[in-house]
Amino acid sequence: MDSLTQIVLGAAVGEAVLGKKIGNKAMLYGAIAGTIPDLDVISSFFTDTVTALEIHRGFTHSILFSVIFAPIFALVVLKFEKYKNFKDWTLLFFWAFITHPILDAQTTWGTQLFWPLDIRLAFKNVFVVDPLYTIPFIIFVLLAMFQKRTSKKRKTYNNLGLIISSSYLAITLILKGLSYKKFTKELNNQNIIYSKIATKPAPLNTILWSANVETKNSF
Repeated sequence: MDSLTQIVLGAAVGEAVLGKKIGNKAMLYGAIAGTIPDLDVISSFFTDTVTALEIHRGFTHSILFSVIFAPIFALVVLKFEKYKNFKDWTLLFFWAFITHPILDAQTTWGTQLFWPLDIRLAFKNVFVVDPLYTIPFIIFVLLAMFQKRTSKKRKTYNNLGLIISSSYLAITLILKGLSYKKFTKELNNQNIIYSKIATKPAPLNTILWSANVETKNSF
């Protein structure tokens, strides 16, 4: 997903883990952690375009990266932050790191969550930019930000952001199933024999869908 969406998701995850204890700093660190996996785009400055695309959404988007680097970043933060709970900081970074590739796996580009295994997960149920996912999420995170850290409203707003955005992703999977059914029905009606079909949403929405269909001699 786009960087703004990953920042919002990271902020909400940071709040869920540590918001009650350190307030808006949890959102700040969560937002920063939510963008760290995408720093692998730096590879584009040192290699060709195709290789850079292969590297992107690789190691930094894996479970392995989240497990190894969450405690490392926690140790770094402990050196200058007053809140000294190593476990809590590790959890914040781990969940902010791991939710990033899980969200990316919903897009058409996919991600290598199980790196170094050569498996690219791409459920293709959302486009890389989806306002219906991001905008409500931003609103609830902002509402939570302006509440006191011990306020029940703060937790409620943040939880609503996480629940509504996650529910939307679940709905898009249903829409993907419906589009798949529509496409395959039409292919059968036209007596088109195919070996593979991949459906995906059109840019910026989940109402219009397209399909790539592979037949014996063509696409």
